[in-house]
Amino acid sequence: MRSAVVGVALALAAGCGYRFAGGGRVFAPELRTIGVRTLANETREVGVEKRLAMAIEREFVLRGPLRVAKPDEGDLVLSGTVKTAEDRPVAFNREDEVLIYQTVLALDLDLRRRDTGKLVWQVRGLRVADDYETVASVIVTTSSDFRKSTLNPADLGGFTDIQLAETRRRETLERMIGNLARDVYEQIMEDF
Repeated sequence: MRSAVVGVALALAAGCGYRFAGGGRVFAPELRTIGVRTLANETREVGVEKRLAMAIEREFVLRGPLRVAKPDEGDLVLSGTVKTAEDRPVAFNREDEVLIYQTVLALDLDLRRRDTGKLVWQVRGLRVADDYETVASVIVTTSSDFRKSTLNPADLGGFTDIQLAETRRRETLERMIGNLARDVYEQIMEDF
């Protein structure tokens, strides 16, 4: 009876998409390098496609095991499109002024073998979202996100709302790009 229960538990665990420690994607031995093409950009956010491609390359450089090569020389080639980069107001004051925006980034990616063109991994609508404040009175200066920022709490009063909002937006976007690059790396390497 006990062996049947263990067998059922192992079968269920194998089918759920999770793996035991040390698992993940195993590439064919001839696949040792990855090239990341500059992504297409269907948004109004100038340069986001280049920053994302560079952040993804950085993840592979830091974490391996695939070495980064030029896109036309990599054994694997990652390409795709930034589909969404937009800000949405999510919190207002009594005068209907925006206090907090949410930024959303979404992209589609394909990973193919360069020699055969065979699709190895694909994701559609990979999305990340984060919020940023537009006025100093709603910023929580003790939060971990704010502490990682380049802003000093004592300097917040010296910014206009527009300067503060743009600074917070830029920092939030860079954090999101880093998070998205880590997510892409992990999904490719863990075969999710």
